Amino acid sequence: MDNLEQEPKALTSYHGEHDIAEAIKQILKQDGQYELTKEDIAERIAFDFMPEYPNYDPGWETYYGPMYILPNSEGQMMEYPSVRRVDQEILKYWEKRAKESQNPILSSRYADLVVDFSPIVLNKKANIDLFRKVIDSNIAICEELLADHLDCKTKIERALVLSIQINDQKQIENIKNTILKLEEIAAVDDAPGLWGFAFKWLLLDFPKKITLDDKEKNDLINKLERRLERVEKDPWLAENAVALLAEYYASQQDEKNLMRVLGVLENSFKANERLNSDALLQTHIYEQIHEIYRKYASRFKEAEEANKRLSREIGRLDLDWEKSLTKISAEIQVEKEDIEKHLKGIFGENRDDILEEVMVRVAVNHLPIEDYVKRQLDEISGKSPLQFLLERQVVSDDGIPIAKLSRLDEDYENNFQSFALQYMQFGSFFLSLTLDELRKRVAKETVLEYFEKSLIFENEDKEYLERAISAYWDEDYLVASHLFNPLIESGVRELIRIGGGQVLKPNGLNGYDKVLLGRLLKNKEIFERAFSEAGTHVLFYFRLVLTERLGMNLRNDFAHGIGKKKFFGHDASDRLFHILIWLSVVKLKES
Repeated sequence: MDNLEQEPKALTSYHGEHDIAEAIKQILKQDGQYELTKEDIAERIAFDFMPEYPNYDPGWETYYGPMYILPNSEGQMMEYPSVRRVDQEILKYWEKRAKESQNPILSSRYADLVVDFSPIVLNKKANIDLFRKVIDSNIAICEELLADHLDCKTKIERALVLSIQINDQKQIENIKNTILKLEEIAAVDDAPGLWGFAFKWLLLDFPKKITLDDKEKNDLINKLERRLERVEKDPWLAENAVALLAEYYASQQDEKNLMRVLGVLENSFKANERLNSDALLQTHIYEQIHEIYRKYASRFKEAEEANKRLSREIGRLDLDWEKSLTKISAEIQVEKEDIEKHLKGIFGENRDDILEEVMVRVAVNHLPIEDYVKRQLDEISGKSPLQFLLERQVVSDDGIPIAKLSRLDEDYENNFQSFALQYMQFGSFFLSLTLDELRKRVAKETVLEYFEKSLIFENEDKEYLERAISAYWDEDYLVASHLFNPLIESGVRELIRIGGGQVLKPNGLNGYDKVLLGRLLKNKEIFERAFSEAGTHVLFYFRLVLTERLGMNLRNDFAHGIGKKKFFGHDASDRLFHILIWLSVVKLKES
């Protein structure tokens, strides 16, 4: 630490303060018998805290956060360094070090930790002198280039935010000038993180807090416009420039310039050979362009027209999905004993079990329990959080992107639907085994008679029912699936009717239409009465298989001619037949 005090230019690596932290740790490790003091711990953790921390898991709501969050041997998530280690004594030590230190990098970090953590540790704000210490130190770091350009950018933004918090107009003006100088020095066209920040902070983020004269304002706009001209052939660089310019022109109600820069970006995407080299990439770029126009469509007429135009263009794309999509498979080994045990649990020890009882066991044993699936998701996301911290795109069977899923903590419900589908697909193996065995053991005539006698299907068209069951028993899955879908919808409607729910709705012709499946599957109370404790899970399962966009969505895909190939295989017809079995087990309660 003495060396750093004597050599203020020592810290210039990209790793920033973490280099200091590593040096401290190495010194403390040299004597294995040495017992760390509170001050040692304070020094060790001070430079490992991560600035600009995204508040996902810890929920600290602070500027600084842990360097990492990882599971321990027991699967519990552990964070380092943790704000829970910080107490009044450590804050007092950091405050003392901030006032003593002559190196602005050290004084900035010590003072900023006190500023940041005091509200949650002491339940009060830090002394305003410490705010000023951070601001002064960060200006000095950037003026003297004592840190990497990206690190300087982070530090001067922090100084700007703190100076606005304490309403220090003199320092706000100084910081403005430092920001303009820093970007002038750091900016390189192919490094978008090093340009545009002055435009963003001074014109977009804090326009009412920072005073710019006309020359400064015009210089910022003209420099970014010239940079866009230089980089427009590179879609990724152009996107960074256009995102800033478009926001500014939109804020000024300048539709002409807004549409001009959006057009530059659209042409850049469309002209890029690599981005148009396969169906997945091409769909992605059109989706990006569409999303940008959609952002401004509600405020600007020309953007709304461009938004509609992009929708038409996407529909006309001639895409070769065979070259774009790669099949990924996973192998799971199942012991023969497990298979035999499973089938014995369904069909009993001999072949004389009553079919009604077998059907109930088939229904219940292959029903995904919603609460259990949620626990599985929570457990897996706890042990392997990385996959749930990234945005994911869901692609339909036809290769069309149908959804973008945000991080789990931002969009739990849609992530859960996607996870539930995967969970159900892993269970498809045992469902197929069970239904194959059912077809071997029970004649289709017997199964047909069973369905004809069931409450839900007793009034169903006998010929239609026979054709559907026969196709499935003959393994003609395409025909079976197409016959099962209408059978299920009419069966659910009959269930709702018997349960006293609404199955007709008025139409515009002074008559009535039948309520469709999506609305029928909102009758939670009727499902709970019909299926008792399993009712909530049955309803969840029906939606997942039939109508959820992030589920199998078999009814909607069948009705609208989407993903037709999946109906050739047994997976779709197995699930549909399983739903028919659930409907078949419904009985009237005796008075």
